[in-house]
Amino acid sequence: MTKVVAVIGLWISVCFAFSFMIYAQDNEPAATYISPEGIRFQSYSSKWGPDKLRGLYEILLQCEHGEELNQLKQVTLYPDKSIGKSGYRVGYYSIKNKSIDLYEVDSVPIERTFIHEYGHHFTYYWLHKKEGIYPAQLTEASQWSQIRQLDGYPIRWSGSTLPYSHKWDPEEIMAEDYVLLFGIDSRPMPERPSDVVNWLRHENDYIPSVLSIPAVRRYWQTTAGLPSKQPLKMPVIQQWEIITDEEGEEVEQIRVVFSSAAASEQQQVQYGIRIVGFGEQGGLPVSITTGLVAEGKRLIETNLDIRPLRQELQTFYVHIQIWALEPESKQIMYTPYYINWFSYDHDSKSIKPMTLPLDKQGIRIMLKNEGMDRWPLVLMYLNGKPYNAVRKYNENGVDYIPLRLFSEGEEANSSLNNGDDKPVDVQFQRRSVQVRMNQEQAMIDGKSVKLKRSIKKMGMEPVVPVSELPELFGVAILWDGEDSGMIVQTDTP
Repeated sequence: MTKVVAVIGLWISVCFAFSFMIYAQDNEPAATYISPEGIRFQSYSSKWGPDKLRGLYEILLQCEHGEELNQLKQVTLYPDKSIGKSGYRVGYYSIKNKSIDLYEVDSVPIERTFIHEYGHHFTYYWLHKKEGIYPAQLTEASQWSQIRQLDGYPIRWSGSTLPYSHKWDPEEIMAEDYVLLFGIDSRPMPERPSDVVNWLRHENDYIPSVLSIPAVRRYWQTTAGLPSKQPLKMPVIQQWEIITDEEGEEVEQIRVVFSSAAASEQQQVQYGIRIVGFGEQGGLPVSITTGLVAEGKRLIETNLDIRPLRQELQTFYVHIQIWALEPESKQIMYTPYYINWFSYDHDSKSIKPMTLPLDKQGIRIMLKNEGMDRWPLVLMYLNGKPYNAVRKYNENGVDYIPLRLFSEGEEANSSLNNGDDKPVDVQFQRRSVQVRMNQEQAMIDGKSVKLKRSIKKMGMEPVVPVSELPELFGVAILWDGEDSGMIVQTDTP
């Protein structure tokens, strides 16, 4: 039965492809525009004339690009639907023809799809220049794969036996990365700060955010010769509380304080903040959105009215997402889906951090069906505050987390890149720690300490056993490694 369905699906795809070949042969384009580079933009829709085609080209120019732009041959717009290997599609890139096809152009916005497809062109060209392979040939050992931090996810690497899935295809992840890193002009700029919420986001919410991995941008910009940028910082929630008046009565607002995304004091950043409440008994979620503009690196504070959550949900848990847009440098940043989850205690009227609700959200079953056995990230809270989400490692039943979680300052961070034979120096909350790879010895504030397990390298980075954290950094650990949320909560004495 499976083979029959596959054959039928292939036959439908072939029929659609053949129909578009006949369509193009039997019909003259309704409009054509040739760019100065010689890229042919042609439309089979009466709604897309030469001026609109030129506008599409100008959107492309606003996105960052290198010499690969001159290799693009053609962009074709069709008003009809099309089917690809993942079902109906609105765009397609052909590496053979170096061309982009866009579908349903009369009924759906195509600008973002266009830049996504150009992301294929960009990444195909430069990956082959850099590593001598194309995206379909990527394996876990490829340089880009290591930098992108996708260990533990059901990525459809070359040779994978898992069924095709668009969001787990490394080609599609690369193209989406391009949109977020280099192509934010694929969307009109928001009119209000609150409109930054969901203005632009990655197709795959479960993998590490590409915006939080500066090495990915450096990989592409050095390869393609793009200008360097000082990246925006991930906003981190510093404080959250239910506001009370002078008599201690609640005013039905929540105050959220978070760190700035600005990389310099001169940057003016637009912030969009959204709280989504989910009823403990189910039902439709309730969202609250606000926005503001702030300059520089100071802490950002905002209050949100939570009456709709209480009135409609009564008992609930919430997810807070913060979005930041800096229009001048054309950069966006937003907190990932998998962090900033909180439970609301009705009796104490307090909000407390919680793990990613995999079961409540139906995520665990969905991801398992897509090939993921366990949630691979550690969600870390430092003194009760959301701190970071990073890859968890396990070897022979021992859990490890990246040493960089406890590395403060540029000097300490640069030390993490030392070779295996050189010491790694880490500064954490006024504690100075020096370790060497694969040695059960450490120097803590100048004193030698014996470890039960050594620090080692996994996934191209130094990792530390969770069991050694109290000794090394003087912290109390609450480890929830058995649950797929895998929270590491640290509290300094």
